[in-house]
Amino acid sequence: MDETDFTIRDSEEEDRARTRQVRWSVGWAEPPTHHRTWASVGAEAWVSHHYFREFVAEVNGVLAARVGLEAYCPPFAEISDLSVRPEYRRNGLGRILTQKCLDEAAKRDMAAVFLQTELDNRTAHHLYRSMDFFPTAQGKMLRMVRFVNYPLLAAFRQQYPLHQYRCVPVADVPRTWSMEWSDYVSQSSLHLQLAGGATKSESEGVAPALRAFDWRSAEAERGLAVTFEAEALRDIEPEHYVELTIRAKNQGKKAESGVFEMILPPGVRVSSPRTNQKKVFAWELAPGEELMQAVEVQIESDFDASTLWYLNYGSLPVSMETYWAGNRALLSVSLPMAVPPPQE
Repeated sequence: MDETDFTIRDSEEEDRARTRQVRWSVGWAEPPTHHRTWASVGAEAWVSHHYFREFVAEVNGVLAARVGLEAYCPPFAEISDLSVRPEYRRNGLGRILTQKCLDEAAKRDMAAVFLQTELDNRTAHHLYRSMDFFPTAQGKMLRMVRFVNYPLLAAFRQQYPLHQYRCVPVADVPRTWSMEWSDYVSQSSLHLQLAGGATKSESEGVAPALRAFDWRSAEAERGLAVTFEAEALRDIEPEHYVELTIRAKNQGKKAESGVFEMILPPGVRVSSPRTNQKKVFAWELAPGEELMQAVEVQIESDFDASTLWYLNYGSLPVSMETYWAGNRALLSVSLPMAVPPPQE
């Protein structure tokens, strides 16, 4: 298929019936439900809010493939239901549409892009792995993640070309997975802790979160472990306060220093007398030393939680980045909100 034979574009309102047919063509037994963002309002309204986009591949006037991208707020976006008509497969359309989602997520400053696929869909596994997606949580489905902008991981993989990857469940911590990269030669390593199951139901309706990292440079005898947690609350509403906790430990033989910086979505602010309402905190750790930094945030009174109604996960992401000695890593929590239906 020549490049001139197809067009990649945004789905339009009049495409909806045809994009459903594309999804049915790949094996849906029943007509799939609409993504919740396709409400009874014009598609342009949702595009302008950057919550959900649908991209299609049109071949000589035929809608041959489609994919959805949900990108409400950093750090994560989610790809949904990549579907290619059987007669148009092996032409690279799935790869092109997936790359389109990655490009759009990068434009919106997303750190990572998630998707889920069937455990036995080897064709999809080959595609996503060739595009640098990593397998993570496993249940009825398989969750995979592609890091779009994660400097600590990118630097580790660049420095250690013989790194190996594996993902294992964290012992005694439900729905939590350790993503592990280790260097074959030096035994340097990087662990990221991912919270959340393989599907929405297995995640109890809470979006994925990167809650911890453990970085070790064996040859430099350096190491830093950081966790980012939120108190266990559900049905959070506007005007509620939530306490977050940052913990760090210097596991190396050299002193480390840097900063923590809060990355807050619109409608959330730091509100704590103990931290003097700061978003940035400097830190220093001697070898073996630990610290704990509490941060209290408030959901502002005018925050419109009903916007989350249209998303796969009715939760609000809050992130924290830490910088030290040329390194940069992001962690996140996902706050389960009380989500009223929007006023139609």
